[in-house]
Amino acid sequence: MKRRKIGTLSSDGSPANGFSRMIGRIGQRFLPDSYVRLAWDGFIFMVIWYNSVMTPVRIFIMSGDKTPQILISLDVVFDFIFVADTILRFYRPYVDENTGQIVMDPQLISAKYRGSLTFFINAVACIPITKLPISPFLSVGQQITLGTYFNVLRMIRVLHLPEQFQELKRFRAQKGPVNEPVFRMYIILFFMILFMCECGCVYFGLATLLVVDDICPAPEDFVDEILDEEMWVAEDSIITDVMDIRVCEVDPNIECDDCPLTIFFTRSIYYLMQTIFTIGYGDDVTPSKSSVEMALACAFMIFGVFAYAMTIANMTSVLANLDVVNMQFRHEMDTISRWLSLRSVPAQLRQRLTTYFSYLSRSQHGMLDEVLLGELPPRLSIELAELHVDLLTKVPFFRKERRRENFLTMVATALKRRIFTPGSFILYQGEMQRELVIIKSGRAEIRVSGVSDALGNLLPGDFIGDYQLLFGTANQVGIQAADFTETLVLTFDAFKQLMSHPRNDLFSFSSM
Repeated sequence: MKRRKIGTLSSDGSPANGFSRMIGRIGQRFLPDSYVRLAWDGFIFMVIWYNSVMTPVRIFIMSGDKTPQILISLDVVFDFIFVADTILRFYRPYVDENTGQIVMDPQLISAKYRGSLTFFINAVACIPITKLPISPFLSVGQQITLGTYFNVLRMIRVLHLPEQFQELKRFRAQKGPVNEPVFRMYIILFFMILFMCECGCVYFGLATLLVVDDICPAPEDFVDEILDEEMWVAEDSIITDVMDIRVCEVDPNIECDDCPLTIFFTRSIYYLMQTIFTIGYGDDVTPSKSSVEMALACAFMIFGVFAYAMTIANMTSVLANLDVVNMQFRHEMDTISRWLSLRSVPAQLRQRLTTYFSYLSRSQHGMLDEVLLGELPPRLSIELAELHVDLLTKVPFFRKERRRENFLTMVATALKRRIFTPGSFILYQGEMQRELVIIKSGRAEIRVSGVSDALGNLLPGDFIGDYQLLFGTANQVGIQAADFTETLVLTFDAFKQLMSHPRNDLFSFSSM
């Protein structure tokens, strides 16, 4: 459905000034469901994803002044981008939930945005941009502390993700129906991965930062202190080997000054997943004696229980929705098979009937045309029938230049759909059938008695029987379906009824 636009213009119908023209161009570019808006929202989504994943890493793993300069530069760039997005939302059109119309009036857009939770989230998330002008006046330690606080503020942008998923769903709905269980499953998996990335860093940070102030580089007695506290990190030799000064001095392959952030991150995610998805630590991990770490592990286990339940329930819904048509088809085929057995139908005929119903299931997806059309209002049925007018007007008698539109619509409505199985005859040679047959799909062969090979083929859009319909002559050839062939048939009785219609004075019948 095409949405109506609500906006304001000056008295002469054009924008009042240069600023208004710029706002108008922004509104036109960022209309709901436009590809420019979709691309911009996708880019903002990636920025939010980056902040959501990297912020816990920088807080709990990249402690001290070990943050690469490239990440700091990216922070500045993304902060400016998010400020631009915050300003852009003052002028970005939206769809009114009550009327379904697109609102383009800048005043209405601005008023709605200022009163929304989105504006509050954006305002808080834009605070880190202030780090740029005040950094020259701070010491290195103060800059590191301030950077940690600002990273936490950037995390609030994750609250935009549900809104962006709704925008994506609305955009997908414009292209076709959205499979709700599948879409919901994608959302669940996305947030589970995001949760594990963030909580894995927290898991590592509590196991190390509760004992020492810095891990990059770790102090000389780091491993001994970790062992005394019996944190989960102490049981992971892969981490302790690269953080124990005594080990790296013996093993030349280990650099004592390196900070293996990748190892910290991947091992933390591994132990977090082991805690969540085994609903416990497993056999290889010794339970920690740290009350904080144990409490956090219990919270992760509770999350694991709900994650299992939610995933299994949604997967059940996904599988049920994917197979609902096939299940219905199999049930109907079982019923037909029992009926055929009860009536002692020969095996060859039974196979032909089974093949026919299989074709109906594939072509109509479990919904018969007769059932669907029977439930439609008359006006919608006529509009669907009008889709066949182009096929009908290929017949010389029904060409548009010879017949009025009303008459063609009535003829299209009178067309009956018939399906022929491979090998069955659509028309028999020598028979006086008086039917116009239009091939809609499939392929039919032209047959003549006494000749083994087909004389030709009828393909979608071809027709036969127009002369027989008008003059009642016998069929000169036979037509046999080579594949499953769907046809549109105009019978003589239907044609005679149309010709005797009380309003046939509206129809134009010029010379043929």
